[in-house]
Amino acid sequence: MTGMDKATWHRYRKKLHRVIIYVLVLLTLAVFSCPILWMVSVALKPAQETFRFPPTFLPVEPTLENFGKALNPVFLRYAFNSILVASSTTVLTLIFAIFSSYSFSRLHFRGRKPLLVVILLTQLLPLAVLIVPMFRILSGLGLINTYPALIIAYLTFTVPVAVWFLRGFFYGIPYELEEAAMIDGCTRLRAFLTIILPLSLPGISATGTYVFFVTWQELLFSLAFMTSKSMRTLPVGVLDFIGEHVTDWGALMAASVLVCVPVFVLFMFMQNQLIAGLTEGAIKG
Repeated sequence: MTGMDKATWHRYRKKLHRVIIYVLVLLTLAVFSCPILWMVSVALKPAQETFRFPPTFLPVEPTLENFGKALNPVFLRYAFNSILVASSTTVLTLIFAIFSSYSFSRLHFRGRKPLLVVILLTQLLPLAVLIVPMFRILSGLGLINTYPALIIAYLTFTVPVAVWFLRGFFYGIPYELEEAAMIDGCTRLRAFLTIILPLSLPGISATGTYVFFVTWQELLFSLAFMTSKSMRTLPVGVLDFIGEHVTDWGALMAASVLVCVPVFVLFMFMQNQLIAGLTEGAIKG
């Protein structure tokens, strides 16, 4: 094979590789987009059109009636509960994780590596395993059907993940910056607050966004620990539209769209920080 043939074959293989990548991306996008688009379509359809055969992907007579059904006072109460619990969990998780991950990345103390292994092993346990013991503990403390019960339950799986994310990010910050600040007279805490913490904001933003996403969509703990209807969160609240004999599919899909909107909006504003923070923590440390 001549040099020209090799160059031609190399260009052909490169183009073929790019085409295959694009096709795979488009297929993946279609697989994940179709359920979301169908959810929006059903939310915009009147009741009689939902069960039309053959079904139509685009609404023939679009309506916002289903969104009116979904946006009732009870649903708004669910939204308030979700915002309160998700925000509180995110703030507490970041407070615990920032100082813990900094200690694991900068301080050398006895048992540091075994503790990191234990933190990692906690992620191997399915959440269903934790429900019964946590319910007994929270019930004994009189916290069932309260916001603290759900926040404490969420911290059991958000803090370990946040510690691992931020630990990798702190490792990527040169220790010489902190050392220079301490030589100039700063204490370790002041050097952390004035030097390390501002440089860690992309990683902290990414971790906080991830924690908010996870707690916003969590169903199992909310279903188990919130016994009264007024304390339900949105993932549990949308089940109100599923009756024993009849399901209001239009209102159910409209409520599902409303639950997804804050996540999509937050991701649009935070996607650069989220991607940069997670990749930074993944390749360093």
